[in-house]
Amino acid sequence: MKKMRRTRKGGFPVMVLFLTFITVFCSAGTAMSRSDLSTQELEGYYREQERILVDEARSFLDAKGFVNSGVMLTRVIDEDGAREYTLTVHHGKIDKLTDEGRLVLMAELEGIFFEDEGCSFNHRFLNGSSNVK
Repeated sequence: MKKMRRTRKGGFPVMVLFLTFITVFCSAGTAMSRSDLSTQELEGYYREQERILVDEARSFLDAKGFVNSGVMLTRVIDEDGAREYTLTVHHGKIDKLTDEGRLVLMAELEGIFFEDEGCSFNHRFLNGSSNVK
């Protein structure tokens, strides 16, 4: 009895094509995840800057006698990545200040921001009586 042996013609090129496809697919996946990582790194940078800014505002207000002030930082991010921040502050003692006192305090608060050409900052008091840009 003779053993039959099968030969596959064209199997090698198909295997090479298949492995090439897998390599290209994996490389594209790696490149895409790397760009996402850079976006994540950028977002991490901004979150850290935002945290520092709020901490600095709270420390500044504590030093001025406005202990336990409400400090809120909101942001709006445009499609082009530009960020607009609003730092809102609330404290009962600020509400009782004269208009001149609020203006002086606002001028000092406006010095609290972080440098980034893609960001703009607005500062305001929650009561709305003396919002200065």
